[in-house]
Amino acid sequence: MYDLSGRTALVTGAAGGGIGKATARRLLVEGANVVVSDPHERRTEETVAAFADEFGADRVMAAILDAGDRAQIDEVLAAARARFGIVDVLVNNAAVNALNPVGDMTPEEWDWAIGVNLSGPWYLCRALLPAMAEQGWGSIVNITSVAGWIHGTNEGPYAGAKAALHQLTRTIATEYGPQGIRCNGVAPGIIHTWFVDAKAPQLLDEAPKTPVRRLGTPEDIANVVAWLVSDESSFVTGETINASGGWYMRP
Repeated sequence: MYDLSGRTALVTGAAGGGIGKATARRLLVEGANVVVSDPHERRTEETVAAFADEFGADRVMAAILDAGDRAQIDEVLAAARARFGIVDVLVNNAAVNALNPVGDMTPEEWDWAIGVNLSGPWYLCRALLPAMAEQGWGSIVNITSVAGWIHGTNEGPYAGAKAALHQLTRTIATEYGPQGIRCNGVAPGIIHTWFVDAKAPQLLDEAPKTPVRRLGTPEDIANVVAWLVSDESSFVTGETINASGGWYMRP
């Protein structure tokens, strides 16, 4: 258990059935206040209602947020500060994927994927870093992907954005470490979510090829995030943890 009492975390893409929701719940378990942000209004409200029943309405807040929309980001951050004060934990989890070969990708698809997967996280970090620096503490975790390290097809802007997010993580860690801010990443491999079941069932065949002989769960990633945002990892910054069960091993 990590004591995050008194901290306020903003988690993007936090109302689906995957990593974001599991992370939001785990941070609530650890004592943090949590801003559950997601672009889908109904599921955001349902998720926050369930969390409020379990952890108390005073510790959770709903925020409708498209992570690629800077005006919405500004509005959500203003509301979060009015409700909880400083947001000192940020988990950039929201992600989208435009599946097309590079030559067939439309400019709109490219801009959408880069906007949500890279520009949005940068803008959120930029907005929150000054207050974190002023108080001398902050923790940022960027949810990247092993796609940022390996070759692939049909996901050029997604993989490119995740690779860039690895570098942004290192840059923020270097620039803001002296101000007491740590920035790390978690790169999931294949995580068993609704997406795998509905959109990519062939990925289930990868479980026997993985050293741990299973696919990951959203809770597996949430556990790593909880450690990274806690003081238990106070000497870790600028690192992206490969959380793929050995499906991919970095050289």
